[in-house]
Amino acid sequence: MKTAMKVYELSFQKNIRDIGGMVTTDGHHIKYGRLIRGSVLVKLDENDEQIVKGFNLTDIIDFRSPDEFEYYPDFHLDGVRMHNLPVLSKKTNEEARQRMKSSDGNLLWFLEDQTSGFDHLVKVYSEFITTEDGVDAYKKFFDIILKDNRVTYFHCSQGKDRTGFAAYLVEIALGVSEEDAMNDYLYSNIAMEKRAEMMLRRVEYLPFYNEEYKQSLIDVFSTRVEYMNSAINAMKEHYGGTLNYIKEALGVDIDKLKSLYLE
Repeated sequence: MKTAMKVYELSFQKNIRDIGGMVTTDGHHIKYGRLIRGSVLVKLDENDEQIVKGFNLTDIIDFRSPDEFEYYPDFHLDGVRMHNLPVLSKKTNEEARQRMKSSDGNLLWFLEDQTSGFDHLVKVYSEFITTEDGVDAYKKFFDIILKDNRVTYFHCSQGKDRTGFAAYLVEIALGVSEEDAMNDYLYSNIAMEKRAEMMLRRVEYLPFYNEEYKQSLIDVFSTRVEYMNSAINAMKEHYGGTLNYIKEALGVDIDKLKSLYLE
């Protein structure tokens, strides 16, 4: 990937990085310190707090559902604007809410069979494009970052799916190649490796857990080309391509975006 990536590790969250430094196809660079993608800002120790405060943020954008937002609120930073922009449809959020009623419910749901996690995320990524909630959330995301002098941290729960798609859209809009934007998306697999191992250990004690279901849970905590391609194919089907989706569905002024974030 053509970038001098700045990766940050907090004590509880590892999937955090500045997308600055990425090179566009016409030789420009995304500015450092303006767009930072990550996971939820919870369980911060003193060192974590200093790292986050060092970002000098003006805005935090949270793509999680209202329930996720309420159960695990972000670390509060004085003077930073907080925006909750739920990406998933109300139906999908309600399904998630029901699963969250038990401590392991959200994980157990993905152990129904070997492909349930993979199939779920393929479906979810297409819904980023096809649901009113998804389009509205990403439109508002761009509305916020298109304001002058913003330093934005944008995140979901793990920083790989809802956030990964937001980063992909920004990078494509700014002129990063599809290959490099995809590679940034897939980098979450490296950042999430220890997190996935920890979650697997949480369910290994269950009486019905076996190797057959292990892949499903791994897929839940991974990024896959197939997931992103599900969104890309939906954008092609409904709008003729990613840039058309960005301009037509989200109403993004790409020239202004470039003027703010490229050097």
